Amino acid sequence: MAPPATDRQRARRVARRGTAALLALVVLLGVSELADGPSPRPALAGPSAPIEVYRGLGTWIDIYDDSAWGDPAGTVAAMKAHGVRTLYLETSNFNRGKAFVFPDGVQAFVDAAHVNDVAIVAWYLPGFDDLARDLRRSMAAIRYRTPSGNGFDSFALDIESPQVADPAVRTRRLLDLSQRIRDAVGADYPLGAIIPSPLRVRKSSSYWPDFPYPQLAQLYDAFLPMTYFTGRVSGELGAHRYTTGNIRIIREETGVPTVPIHVIGGIAGGATRLETRGFVHAVREHGIIGASFYTFPTITEREWLELANVPANPVESPALPVGFDCTEGLGNIPGGDATHPKEVVYHTKGHAGSWRLVYQGFDLQKGEVTIYVNWHELAKAAPTEAGAWSATHGRLVPDEWLNDASPNYIAFVAKGADPNWTDWGVRAANLVPTPSATASPTASPT
Repeated sequence: MAPPATDRQRARRVARRGTAALLALVVLLGVSELADGPSPRPALAGPSAPIEVYRGLGTWIDIYDDSAWGDPAGTVAAMKAHGVRTLYLETSNFNRGKAFVFPDGVQAFVDAAHVNDVAIVAWYLPGFDDLARDLRRSMAAIRYRTPSGNGFDSFALDIESPQVADPAVRTRRLLDLSQRIRDAVGADYPLGAIIPSPLRVRKSSSYWPDFPYPQLAQLYDAFLPMTYFTGRVSGELGAHRYTTGNIRIIREETGVPTVPIHVIGGIAGGATRLETRGFVHAVREHGIIGASFYTFPTITEREWLELANVPANPVESPALPVGFDCTEGLGNIPGGDATHPKEVVYHTKGHAGSWRLVYQGFDLQKGEVTIYVNWHELAKAAPTEAGAWSATHGRLVPDEWLNDASPNYIAFVAKGADPNWTDWGVRAANLVPTPSATASPTASPT
């Protein structure tokens, strides 16, 4: 009997419906020691590798995307034209007979990515039933070089297969494999953990109980949750809530609010423009380092219009969204906080009646920062003196833009983009009650 469908197998059905020598030595030495149980090894140590490759807008190619494999150069050029920073390319999975299903295609994709200045991450789906095979194939992708000398910029393990039925054994093998990969590549090589939807894991008592978030956070540089909201929820609010829920679970389970996350959404082609917008808004509100839709050939132009708003954030501290009790200056402030260079988002409970947004700005040029209330454009932030904090400014918020009984998000968004961020900051933001007044909206949500 066939094993239960994985998240990616479900994704494919939905989509179709609507250096090197050292690493090789490590692998040869490590494979013979692989066993069902965890072998003796040092305590897990957090990697210090950069997360640059996982920042910003990404896109995905799996081994079933025939049109993309037929034209790697044209596919990568099209990605670049849509503002994609990183391509995630499947090299193989545990069901296939070799480490590279399409070796010529892999070579063409890797070389095309380097020509187009697009980062490229190899990903592989292990079954955990044969760890020697899974390790060999993972390391083959990490060691890979084209005849031109180009390789992958990172490797991500697709952690989802229930091929090993016992979740406890599966977890033990996952951590053993992950530790061996980390030991082989060292602390400075970037590794990504592609994980099942945390909401799915939490709601299912049998699929993967006690999923090892804390241990994976010690071994991988970024989580990439499969936040496939299509087929599970509908509408802008549904996509927003599903995405938000997955982000919050990872932060809760790891105990690290600033844990790097690149959210995978979609399934592409199955989402409406408003659902894509809800996904992107959730990503922005939480200051996530990057996001993508699965997979590239099925992304529609309507979806691209919304995905273009995915920022390339650094790891932000404090993690967004912050409450109004956060009075420190946030933004890209010389000598101060520089971890929120694009957006600062405040989060508050429901507010009924008439309210005024107050804040102080730092080094704001005319038109440099736009203020949004639940993604309705409220105003351009008032300019300030160069290199100085302003007095308190205020702006009346239209009552119809504020949610009475559900959360509200207030965003300050700067014009700059990576790597050309502008200097700016905001602090002491709050909503204060005002006498009954009528405020008329002047713009639509973005």
